[in-house]
Amino acid sequence: MRRVVCGALLLAALVALPLWPAEVGAQPRDVVRLAWWTDVGFPTPFAFSTLGPGGVVRLTLLYDTLVWKDARGLIPWLAESWQVAPDGRSYRFRLRDGVRWHDGRPLTARDVKFTFDYYRQHPFRWVDTSVVQAVDVRDRRTVVIRLRHPFAPFLENVAGIVPIVPAHLWQGVERPEQAQEVRMAVGSGPFRLVEYQPAAGLYRFAAVEDYWGGRPRVREVQYLLVPAERQVLAVQAGQVDVVMATTYDVVERFRGHPYLRVLETEPLSVARLIFHLDRMPTGAPAFRRAVAHALDRRRIAETITRGPAPPGNPGVVPPGDPWMNPNVPQYPYDPARARALLAELGYSDRDGDGRMEDAGGAPLAVELVTSPVRDAELVRQMLGEVGIEVRVRTVDPATRAQLGAEGRFQLLFTTHIGSGGDPDYLRTWFTGEEANLFATGSRMRSPEYLRLARRQLEAIDPTERRAIIWRMQAMLAEALPTLPLYYRRFFWIYDSRLLTPFVTRGGLLNGIPLLENKLIFLSR
Repeated sequence: MRRVVCGALLLAALVALPLWPAEVGAQPRDVVRLAWWTDVGFPTPFAFSTLGPGGVVRLTLLYDTLVWKDARGLIPWLAESWQVAPDGRSYRFRLRDGVRWHDGRPLTARDVKFTFDYYRQHPFRWVDTSVVQAVDVRDRRTVVIRLRHPFAPFLENVAGIVPIVPAHLWQGVERPEQAQEVRMAVGSGPFRLVEYQPAAGLYRFAAVEDYWGGRPRVREVQYLLVPAERQVLAVQAGQVDVVMATTYDVVERFRGHPYLRVLETEPLSVARLIFHLDRMPTGAPAFRRAVAHALDRRRIAETITRGPAPPGNPGVVPPGDPWMNPNVPQYPYDPARARALLAELGYSDRDGDGRMEDAGGAPLAVELVTSPVRDAELVRQMLGEVGIEVRVRTVDPATRAQLGAEGRFQLLFTTHIGSGGDPDYLRTWFTGEEANLFATGSRMRSPEYLRLARRQLEAIDPTERRAIIWRMQAMLAEALPTLPLYYRRFFWIYDSRLLTPFVTRGGLLNGIPLLENKLIFLSR
């Protein structure tokens, strides 16, 4: 078996990588090696990490869902067809014939029923399935999923995300989060888990030769732990085959390369500031508006991404998205207006040194919690120019996520995926129901907003739902619990001799711009 360099050995090897691969004429392999920056937990629906999307996307190689996505949108998957009741309260799915679990047992309608019953007691960690009231088995290949109420994003955000698990394996398991043996990672997907080394962040997935969706094109998919700042060097040196970058310069850098190509995703990742609404001065609406006017979001976007990234929209939904309301307040860059708003709050430049102070002479200061990024320095400089002193507190990403989830911050900077796909994220991000820990920290206190957030779930008429979603965006732009600074595209550098990837419309699952759509590994 080919030896895999991983963990500390890989990190040491990357220190002195050449700027261009020595093996330009290397022959294609049947193993694809993807780089990731951290371990993402054991790959079952009960033990993977929710710190970012790496864990849930890895699950999709092992487990199948009722529906899936290709470059155009939703497609049949485990379910070859479905019917929706006129009132939107039930879905009838007809399963494919001949689907088997990795251990050879047949997948039947009973497994689908068991899956949703089991998640009721042991929740799936990425999406809430409590909208499912019951699952009726009509025959071996037919199920009817009955909902507690109409749920507009059901196909995309439940049927297209929830992994179907084998009843014969999980029946009777009381603590599924502790079941972390390879034998428990059994799904119906195109790959099976053969090795997991958490300390090294190593995952090895072997192809399922008789996969119902077609024999995988590669024998094995591996994930190796590589620091983000060294990933481009790693792919150039041929030590990995797929890496991710977040700056435009890699497009030109790899133009004309013999086999390395760059796939540019939709801007489904957002960089944003989150304001604590119960602390001062961030709790004051005028202060939040002053911050919005003080920040040149376009300059921040182009500086950080080294290209024309879309600047942030106070209504949260990114420009170009079909759900975006174009008529929300935008708060153009205007330092003079920012100072005027601060003056309305009682702050002034008493000493003529540019710093704003309150009536007692105390400086206007806020603490910004962030992970090590250049964005924080730009924010500090721009807010300093209107008299706001920013004290930057730098922590690791996991600590930042924890502080956000627990509300232990004043101003927080975060980057995360999900600003695409179904707009229900306007509910989950701002009601405390978001699973992705990197997206936590925002709250909307408005009873009207919370009412609309629930109402859009049940609005199965697209016109009615669009009107509600537009109103929610207007309320967000007015209240400013968060200020998106810009939207990021991901740039996937990949070995074109091994893969032919594509952009999944709206991102994988619920707006995840990762490359590893299982379809790219299949002979379809």
